[in-house]
Amino acid sequence: MKDLYKNMNTFMVRTPTFQANKYFNFFDNNIDLNNLKDRLFEICSNPDFREAILVSSRTLYNTLIDFCNGKEIKKFDYFVQSIYKYLIRMSIRPTPFGLFSGVDFGEYTDEETSFLYNDNKFEKFARPDLEWIISIVKDLEENYFSYLTFKINDGIFIKGNRALLIHSTLKEDNNRIGEISVRATKPFMRTYELAKDCVEYGKLKHMLLEEYSNADEKTIEGFLKQLIEKEYLISNLRPPLTGLDQFDYIINELKKFEIQIPIISDLIDIKNEIDSYNKSLFGKGEEAYLKLCKKMKDVSNVKNLLQVDTKLNLKEKKINKKIISEINDLMNILFRLSMAIDNPEPFLSRYKQEFVEKYGQDREISLLELLDNDTGIGGPFNYERPSNNRSLDIAITKSVNGNVRDYFSEKYLYAIKNKENSIVIKDNEVKDLEIEEINYENIPDSLEVNIIIKSQTNENNDISLKYNIGPNLGSTSAGKSFGRFSHMMDNPSNFFKSLNAEIKNLKNMDEYVTCEISYLPNEVRNANVTRNIHESDYEISLFTNGRKDNISRLKLDDIFIGIENNQFYAKSKTLNKKLLITMNNMLNSQAAPNAIRFLYDISLEGKKLWYDFPWNDVYKNFSYVPAIKYKNFTICPETWRLNRINMKITKKTEFNEFREMFKNYCSQYNVPKYVYLTFADNRILLNIENEECIKILFHECKNTFQEIVLNAYECEGSNIVKNGDCDYACELVIPLIKVKKDEIIQTKFSKKLNNISSLSSNRIKDPFDEWIYLKLYGTSSSADDLIAYSISEYCNNLVKNKNIDKYFFMRYVDPEQHIRLRLNGEENKLLEIYPDLRKWLNSLKEEGLMTHFSLDSYDREIERYGGLELIDIAEKVFYFDSLVTENILIQKREGNITFSNELIGIISEIHYMESFGIKYEEQVNYLRSQVSQSDYRDDFKKNRREYMKLCNSNENWKGLRERDSGALLLTILNIRHEIVRCYGIKVRENLLSSTDLSILDSVIHLHFNRLFGIDREFEKKVRALASHCLYALKHFKI
Repeated sequence: MKDLYKNMNTFMVRTPTFQANKYFNFFDNNIDLNNLKDRLFEICSNPDFREAILVSSRTLYNTLIDFCNGKEIKKFDYFVQSIYKYLIRMSIRPTPFGLFSGVDFGEYTDEETSFLYNDNKFEKFARPDLEWIISIVKDLEENYFSYLTFKINDGIFIKGNRALLIHSTLKEDNNRIGEISVRATKPFMRTYELAKDCVEYGKLKHMLLEEYSNADEKTIEGFLKQLIEKEYLISNLRPPLTGLDQFDYIINELKKFEIQIPIISDLIDIKNEIDSYNKSLFGKGEEAYLKLCKKMKDVSNVKNLLQVDTKLNLKEKKINKKIISEINDLMNILFRLSMAIDNPEPFLSRYKQEFVEKYGQDREISLLELLDNDTGIGGPFNYERPSNNRSLDIAITKSVNGNVRDYFSEKYLYAIKNKENSIVIKDNEVKDLEIEEINYENIPDSLEVNIIIKSQTNENNDISLKYNIGPNLGSTSAGKSFGRFSHMMDNPSNFFKSLNAEIKNLKNMDEYVTCEISYLPNEVRNANVTRNIHESDYEISLFTNGRKDNISRLKLDDIFIGIENNQFYAKSKTLNKKLLITMNNMLNSQAAPNAIRFLYDISLEGKKLWYDFPWNDVYKNFSYVPAIKYKNFTICPETWRLNRINMKITKKTEFNEFREMFKNYCSQYNVPKYVYLTFADNRILLNIENEECIKILFHECKNTFQEIVLNAYECEGSNIVKNGDCDYACELVIPLIKVKKDEIIQTKFSKKLNNISSLSSNRIKDPFDEWIYLKLYGTSSSADDLIAYSISEYCNNLVKNKNIDKYFFMRYVDPEQHIRLRLNGEENKLLEIYPDLRKWLNSLKEEGLMTHFSLDSYDREIERYGGLELIDIAEKVFYFDSLVTENILIQKREGNITFSNELIGIISEIHYMESFGIKYEEQVNYLRSQVSQSDYRDDFKKNRREYMKLCNSNENWKGLRERDSGALLLTILNIRHEIVRCYGIKVRENLLSSTDLSILDSVIHLHFNRLFGIDREFEKKVRALASHCLYALKHFKI
């Protein structure tokens, strides 16, 4: 198997700060109440544990101190369970959290894998919580605004006479505020222009006073203070989230003040005390931490004051390079299996349809306009910030290939029958499933995989490594897990520079730039997760400042969205470049404002997830699932699901009764001694033979019992991180970059950036402004007759009598099937014919040809058909193509054309390409780029001789003209020949050579729509048959 990915020369090591034996020794035996209190006192007196509790939960720390001082503890059982859970976390769970677990960064080697601690095992990295920092900033903005510089918030959307913020960090009655808006008055718009770059408050106020001399200073000051308070104006004090030290940034900005502000000395003292605390040894920092928190609370009394991380001081942290080869084997098998899952991102797929329905294929629309519920189509239907104001039910279905489903079903039955606790995936077995090969373009450019690693020694003392995929699996792109901990890396800049260079190397960088997005969340404390550094080319920073200079700063109103190859892309209008979006943090994007979430979501669109396991769907309703293994990887642990069927627990169930039920359950289902109680990626290791652990399970079942998941502990092998005789649980986070594939030159359809406003009179034609646009509903069973006879007769009479200049129609679903009919003419003539038009429409209803109609504005697809210079002639093509469609339908109805729809489609498509001026070689290449050579090949072979004779345009379609149906069809097709020829010439004169095929593709697609209805698969079939036919004719054409 070829390697799909390569390493990034480093990886993250994560371990708890207690050795694993702390857990096993503590929970190995059952103890009585007196001994329990002694054991509890022992752990609560441990200085390392006490300081870790202090940093994570001040409330629990206070109770712990009371317990150690001999005070009676209310709700003692809850206190005990809390202590137990933290002890388990500090000895078993490697996910970084406060002083309970930490990180370091290792290297690959050709030597043996080795992880050893220094004597001073851990180092503290405390820094102010961003909730505390931002509270200080907002206070300074309110009281010292006149000394600050301000810039406009890059998250503003100008919508008519309102200026909207896509998001807010403000709260009302402790509840989140959604969008904020103010009137986009002339003073606001002038402020918007003046503060595009940082400007001193005094200078900004002075310029506004000069321009609006009727307003007094107090009014202007009130106006500016309102913009500051509502975060339309962002001060220079707001720290970049993409810098290493936000606290240092604020202190340096305050030092620039022309006056001495008392808070500066407090902040400097706090910084020094933080530095002092960071230097304190583990377990020796309680007093310093408490003193520091008091000082910080005196400055700003918020709940969260400090964020503390732990750095592991490993003197050896190397792993043998073969792990990358082994992970590649795993990725090959998992991505291969993911190809068997048909899961077409239902919300984004539906949203794409809506985009095309409103804007067409070739428009690039402002991101903020697109996501607005009034000016655009709102966010996708599962977005909530804000929600889409339309309702639509979308079925979220996941379909697994039948062979794969059967494979895992058989594997399960075999394991159960033979009492095996694992299912082993094998390469040769997967190969036999005939799954689609991995599509290089559909796998992520980068990813991270989390591996819990253990070592095993055989009887010959040979050491092998056993890998268990971690509970949170990994991430969708390399660097996401590293961002928050970049301040603890030796050289974070080098890591992110290398990452950015590798990502860019995979793309055509004449077309792309990289762009990091950061924003201040509504729950400001969540910004702690988003702190990172990056080396992307550009940066979008919202509600705070960015680290990049103004040249490398992008704004949301500069971002446009388009579709290419059936996928969304984001583009900077200023740069005229597509954006490779990066977000080097693990904050859940679903909580982000719609604009940010959409940019992130489309950056992953079309990419398979290696952790989208097909067996999850196959086994989703099973109460027991064996471990899923591949080679030396345990991909998913053995799993038990406790529910109200197999554990008949109620709110009234007492502990003794529960203990017996659980004991019987464990015996029946062969539950091992050590299992994790699992909530998503949060796990608590339980010893099911220990009563205190069973009490933890009992408490969870009683309070949250829907379904309780138990996962087997990684019992194979021993932990690889050592410190003398002690060992530590270990998880590695391994970032991987896709191996660059040899570049295949593909023809790309170029696209013009949309420079015509969505509301331009050249684009939007209101009723009677040169056009009448009708939607005729209830036509699904009568569409062909309606087109062939009713529309044809009535509209041709209008043209003949010079009431209109032209008309055209198309079929559509939105979601109801209908025909869209557009009539073009002078406004006075359109108004004049409207009463008669209504009579005709009512007659269609009476005849049962339609049920109702609507009148609408016509949104011209200018970009799709070549721009403003070409849209008029394109609409003439649509008119003549409508005539062709009507005539073909009539002659088919009357039996004069007896060809199949497939044959008519092939001939019509080739005729279009000939008329448009596309040479034979280009025709072949164009069609073969759209369909697979295997598509409908058997259908072609059945009719090969007839297709080659009738679809050969040589000698003015000699073979076709020899048939009566063929001669008549050619006569009809020639109705449009001259206008299509002229259109082809105009397209080549005005646009890039690659664009003419894109436009022709759209024209032919619309022709199939008119003639055959909405049937993408039939259209694909016709194009495939046309491709085979033209290729087969190569000896007659060259």
